[in-house]
Amino acid sequence: MPKLSDLLSNKSSQEKLASLAAENSKKKKSRKSSRPNPVKITGPLVPDFISLDFETTGLDSKKERIIEIGAVRFQNGKAESEYSTFVNPGRPVPPQITQLTGITDDDVRNAPSFSSVADHLLSFIGDLPLCAHQVEFDISFLNESLARISREKIKRPYLDTALISRIVLPRRPAYSLKHIAAALKIPLLEAHRALDDARASGMVALKLLDKMLEIDYPVLEEMAWFAPHSLLKQLLRTSCETVSGEKQQRHRRARPKLPGKLIPEENQETIAEQDVTVCFDTDGPLAKASPEYAERPSQIEMARHVARTLNSRSQLLAEAGPGIGKSFAYLVPAALYATKNSCRIVVSTHTRNLQDQLMTKDLPIVTKAAGDDFRYAVLKGRSNYLCRRRFSLLLSGKLGNLSHRERGAVLPLIRWAWETTTGDIEEQNCFNRKWFAKIWSLVSADSRECTGRQCPFFDTCFLQCARRKALNSHLVVINHALFFSDVCSESPFLGKIDSLIFDEAHHVVPVGHYQLSVEVDTNRFNLYSETINTMLKRVERHFADAPVMKAAKKIKKHLRRVRKSAEAFLKELDLWAEKKRPGTPSYQFAYSGDPFGSLPELAQIEISINEMQEILLQLLHECSAIENNPASDEIINEIDHCRENTSQLKADLAYTARGITQNHVFWIEGNRTRGWVKLCGVPLDVGAILKDVWERTEGAIVFTSATLSVSSSMEYLMQKLGLTGDFVHSTDTKIFESPFSSNQSIRGAFVNAPEPDSPEFVPFAAAVVEKLWKKFKKNILCLFTSNSRLRNVYSILKMSPAIPDANLLAQGISGNRPTLLSQFKEGASMVLLGTDSFWEGIDAPGSACEIVILCRLPFPVPSHPLVEA
Repeated sequence: MPKLSDLLSNKSSQEKLASLAAENSKKKKSRKSSRPNPVKITGPLVPDFISLDFETTGLDSKKERIIEIGAVRFQNGKAESEYSTFVNPGRPVPPQITQLTGITDDDVRNAPSFSSVADHLLSFIGDLPLCAHQVEFDISFLNESLARISREKIKRPYLDTALISRIVLPRRPAYSLKHIAAALKIPLLEAHRALDDARASGMVALKLLDKMLEIDYPVLEEMAWFAPHSLLKQLLRTSCETVSGEKQQRHRRARPKLPGKLIPEENQETIAEQDVTVCFDTDGPLAKASPEYAERPSQIEMARHVARTLNSRSQLLAEAGPGIGKSFAYLVPAALYATKNSCRIVVSTHTRNLQDQLMTKDLPIVTKAAGDDFRYAVLKGRSNYLCRRRFSLLLSGKLGNLSHRERGAVLPLIRWAWETTTGDIEEQNCFNRKWFAKIWSLVSADSRECTGRQCPFFDTCFLQCARRKALNSHLVVINHALFFSDVCSESPFLGKIDSLIFDEAHHVVPVGHYQLSVEVDTNRFNLYSETINTMLKRVERHFADAPVMKAAKKIKKHLRRVRKSAEAFLKELDLWAEKKRPGTPSYQFAYSGDPFGSLPELAQIEISINEMQEILLQLLHECSAIENNPASDEIINEIDHCRENTSQLKADLAYTARGITQNHVFWIEGNRTRGWVKLCGVPLDVGAILKDVWERTEGAIVFTSATLSVSSSMEYLMQKLGLTGDFVHSTDTKIFESPFSSNQSIRGAFVNAPEPDSPEFVPFAAAVVEKLWKKFKKNILCLFTSNSRLRNVYSILKMSPAIPDANLLAQGISGNRPTLLSQFKEGASMVLLGTDSFWEGIDAPGSACEIVILCRLPFPVPSHPLVEA
């Protein structure tokens, strides 16, 4: 069993590791799209280490103090000795820390100071590496405490069990120490007490390192090559060295072959309404496939109306109250119709919750009614899919430098990228896309750097595979955003569509405004600059010809001019806003009539962008003239993309800065404290654009939601959706009553609640959640309109001992959305704090959700320029 000292000090081992690193580097440079057959690893690999944990007065190591120390020495894979003590922080223990840990002022009042225990702690640690869950937190507190007593900060190799658990256990719903210890069946008697946490962290490390050896060889090899310099990197490398001769192999799962493309019948046949009704019988296919199925008259009536609409190729607005089961009411007739006529029907939703429900729960049941020939697929926007080419470039170091923390965050993605068959980032829970938005923007299948069919990964591209599956399916689930970006375009990649069904249809127009809006701000110019710089790096790497280098040098020089002009223009916009709304650090107001046309900064930036277009064209010509360069085609496409990007930036700048387009709304918004300013423009009448789409649609169009009417009339929505003119006569409207009665729920409001924007609101909301949970011990869904308010309430509840950690879930903190919803529905006495995507589209019947708390009603801001217009 090798020890850490063997890895770090043994000359022979170091030489082997250096040799292995050089060999891996050579392999990386020459690696093609095909990869070697994976090899299994066997055998233990555990160094000696100190498992450490501190309880503190807060989270900021520079301001807060240690109140308890726990440390355990692990040698030869066993806990050999322990050290623990309270520490007097020289200040009162905050009440929330006492609630969380149980540590009181009485516990620490007579405890030694940190300076008194420092020597003992350092002696106990010795020269061994450190291990903890979120180890950087503990190391930062230790070093800040040492610095305060004029002691030298320690530098040790370390193991972070939080990171390793994401690598080794990629499908866990949560990665807190408590969750991981439970998953590995390691006792954690008193969570948030230093010695118990340290002991559990060490045991977790032992089991995780042992399980790390079960990862397929090429995955370990790639992680070892990419990992930041650390003890984890050493262990990954040594693992590869240990098993390099192993013969056990496991081939990757082959991608399923797709059936041929749909060929629609020339003469579309109708489906009998009676055939639809039979599917909903108490002994029908839906009842047999779903144990909780119950016959609902409103659902059957709605399904018959949808069938009638599909047959007549007309339009239907169907308001379906809660409990009707409207998804089955439109899915069943759509599946029967599409299968019978071999045509494609698109179902568009607003929320991913509803998308997931349709794909994982509803459509598998519908297949029992439609037959095994029925095929369905989900298609999401490009940014949801991993780009294999860009990910390969990231791992090879060609997409810029990443920090130590960012490289660590990529490690779980490496394993996921090998094992996923969809490449959909939503399916994994080991990488936080919000926290590491920069990384995901570099490796997602964004169109700005897509090389199309010339990409070496085109045949196995996750996005292309999803598109091919959609083209072969009778029913394709998309979202409203993708509808506007693709179906509304003149040449959609989905090809010919027979009919359209919109669930959560009340969101179609707002999403249209968002998707059709144009924004020009600092981020837009920064992204433009990054795209040009990335392209120039590739040009310099692959071309050495003087004319090419000369053109590239001119672009570099001119890019600085564009950035300088942009900064001057945006600064002038902020000054203009200050004159209009003096003394307001944050502003948002409409404008029109070319208010910025006379600004010299606008003219200068437009000149700079025009010149950039000309220089990019020159570079394109010079690169095209070079023969026998294997990278020419790909780089020429990239230069051409930069030219298109420049043209789009030029057009968007002219559109937003002039503000003269009829029936469009323009506004400026910014924040002087944070240093940003933005110009925005959007068509006011989305209905006019949608009407063109409806006129091109040959089949039926169905809109459904729980809220479509205003005072029992749908005229307002029809106008907004562009269902005017001849569509008025061919559109049917129907309201299907909910099977729930008013006495099945209790509604109430807190008349003594503080204003939502007041400082007292967050602690009040947290107290409400805690009291209701204590009183009823039922699943509670608490909905917010503000991410910051959600995080603040979560922080208070997290510190409270009343609600156990395992029962508290928060969107954006505790895991991805599907995982949170699954934990919430499957658990008991759970509290789920959610924002936008949890307001609608979730299916949590019965005891899965019995209490809903709305912290603020989600009305649009009346003062927003678009709402005003």
